[in-house]
Order: sequence, then C-alpha cells, then structure tokens
Amino acid sequence: MWLRLRSEAFPYVVPGALVAALAAAAGYPTVFVAAALVAVALGAFFRDPERRDAAPADAVLAPADGRVVDVATRPDGLHIAIFLSIFNVHVTRAPVGGALLSWEKIAGGYAMAFRSSASQNARHRLLIEAPAGRVELSLIAGAVARRVVPWVSPPQVLQRGQRIALIKFGSRAELRLPAGHAAVVSVGSRVRAGETVVARAPGLGSQP
Repeated sequence: MWLRLRSEAFPYVVPGALVAALAAAAGYPTVFVAAALVAVALGAFFRDPERRDAAPADAVLAPADGRVVDVATRPDGLHIAIFLSIFNVHVTRAPVGGALLSWEKIAGGYAMAFRSSASQNARHRLLIEAPAGRVELSLIAGAVARRVVPWVSPPQVLQRGQRIALIKFGSRAELRLPAGHAAVVSVGSRVRAGETVVARAPGLGSQP
C-alpha cells in the first residue's frame, strides 16, 4: 500500500537514499542495505495515514498515536497523557472541534517523555474553545523530540480530527478536559489520533 509521507521527511530521507543509490552503483551492497534501511526507517517515522472520524458528537478523540500513560480526575478536570514512541505516527490531530484560542511555546526541560516529570518539559500548549468547555492540549518534547512543527494558528476554527502539528521523534501529548468529562481509556490503552475515543463530554448526547 502506498505510504504518504510529510514533506518534513525529505531532509532526513533524501541523504540516506542518495547514499544507498551511490553504494548500489559502486557495488557496496552492505553500505546500500544499511543506508536504505535508515532511509526507510526515517520515512516511516514521517508517515501520515488517513484517519476516519466516525465517533459520536460527545466524543473526545486521541490527539496522538501511542500508549496512554496517565489518566487522572483532578479538581480542574480530566487529565490524559499519551506517550509516542519513535515507532508511532507523529502527526497530531485536534481532539475536539472548536475555536483555537491560543498556541504558545513554553520553555522547559527534556526529560524522557514516558515519565510523569515530562509534564515540565518544553512544550507547545494550545487552547480550544469546544462546545463542552475549554480544552488544553500540550505537545511535549522529550529527550529526543525537541521540535514541534505547527500547521495551524489562532484565530482559527478547528474540526475534530484535523491535522494540527508534527512532533519530531519520541514525545508526549497531554489533554486537560473540563470537569464532567469521563475517560473511556485507561493506562496502557493504545490509541490512534483522530480515531480512538479517549473521553466523553457532558451534555452533548451520544448522537453522531
């Protein structure tokens, strides 16, 4: 099946592909195989598959692919954190539809993204005014991932499941939902951006 790649992949994939081509022409099979594998691995990191949102109106979708590492109900609402390994798709998507109020870059550290301390890492934080309240999404840089490439900016109305950014290499995404939201995932759940329902919003019903 054809693999769609983001244009951001080209600076990483093209050098490896060129080395592979030169090695093949010069008769160095070991170098060819190694360079080709690197190019393919980097290309796979930047893959951008299509996703279909078939969830009901009250659904909050996963903003990122990966594994849920934290689900907590706190006084300010529901918190859900997702860890993205280097093997996951790193195209992130809007968890809800609504007005993008702000997008800010916040300085911080670079702890391993699967640790709870990664909440204090450098991150991009956006606020979305959704029908069930204000949703905060943080795209967090880990020890390897140190760059987020935004594709949207305020003021803008987002559709649920819309592509919003690319996080380069391993990373973390954190959702903060208003009080009243109910989680439908638990720690260890595997989720897919734009498809997996991670929570349900109050007062919207379950109709599509």
